[in-house]
Amino acid sequence: MKKLIIHPGFHKTGTTALQQALSEVRAEMLEADFNYPRIAGNAHHRAARSVIEKTWGWKNRGGRSADPIEWRKLERKLSSNNGTAIISSEFFSEANQTQLANLAKRLDGADIQVIFTWRPLPFMLASSYQQYLKYGMKKSYAEWLDSIFEIPGEAKFTPSFWKRNLHGDVVARWAETFGAENVSLIAVDESNPGYLYETFAELAGIPKGILREPAHLEMNRSLTFTEAALLLEINWTYPKDLDWDSYEIFIRKGNIKALTSSDKHEGTDEKILTPEWAIAKAAELNLQNVAKIKSLGIKVIGNLDRSDFSKIPTGLNAPVTTISIETVARSMIGVDMSSLHKMHGKAISKEFFHRAKRALKRRLHLN
Repeated sequence: MKKLIIHPGFHKTGTTALQQALSEVRAEMLEADFNYPRIAGNAHHRAARSVIEKTWGWKNRGGRSADPIEWRKLERKLSSNNGTAIISSEFFSEANQTQLANLAKRLDGADIQVIFTWRPLPFMLASSYQQYLKYGMKKSYAEWLDSIFEIPGEAKFTPSFWKRNLHGDVVARWAETFGAENVSLIAVDESNPGYLYETFAELAGIPKGILREPAHLEMNRSLTFTEAALLLEINWTYPKDLDWDSYEIFIRKGNIKALTSSDKHEGTDEKILTPEWAIAKAAELNLQNVAKIKSLGIKVIGNLDRSDFSKIPTGLNAPVTTISIETVARSMIGVDMSSLHKMHGKAISKEFFHRAKRALKRRLHLN
């Protein structure tokens, strides 16, 4: 590997689309001496979670602990090519200073370039809430907003929110570790779909015309307020004796995927509305983020000073008292059968392990 380009997010800045775009043109990039390693899926989330020591799922109910082997797998892929490698995962943005220092040691001697993609904080609120709902959170939007803004920088229910979204602090850590001259940031322009791909390619040095908008971008629309209310109710009623694997398969890859991968929803369904006070708080913090980013001396492409927050749907949603049969039906038919087969294998392995453990305990007790 001659050079490594790291794209550490941020979350909710077109990362999923960019990762799909990079995946779709792997062969073309290899011909141009650019390597976007294939590990699992379109991104490098498992390797990133390994670096930041983050459990995937619920820590105390079957979540998958960070495994150092995931980073080593990626390292082997990186060393298999002598050109420029690109890795992408928004989870890298959660790395603290110690974790970044350890990452730098692992990459000692490599020419590192860091490219962030960024949107102002007020645009992150409703979409971030939905993401946490998809992990099983049991808080309404109003409760969640109160929790994250009670002490900005801390979040009782979702501590990762501020790890990701104090953008100035995050960029500062990366600039301190890898040098401000090696860090760039793209301020995303949603009104120009091709802008992200063209700008990222230009910064990375990918020949013009290779990186482009995905041919078949997977639909992953936002939840309506009614759908979010349905998911919140599912989270509250989800059996406590079932673990993360079951939730991921039946809810994340089942109910939720069925809803967000379809453009069908009740025409009267409202978007999730954000109270004006929360947008004002986020805008204030965003100014602090922007000021810090500007002070770092990194390269910025695009408009950091945008304040078009009037685009954000504002107000207060009326409580949901009824949910249409159609919405419920769509959420029920979305189980990913391939994942279900995987679960059978996991369930068998888990049961075998527990039986073996019990047998060993009995034997030790008898002896």
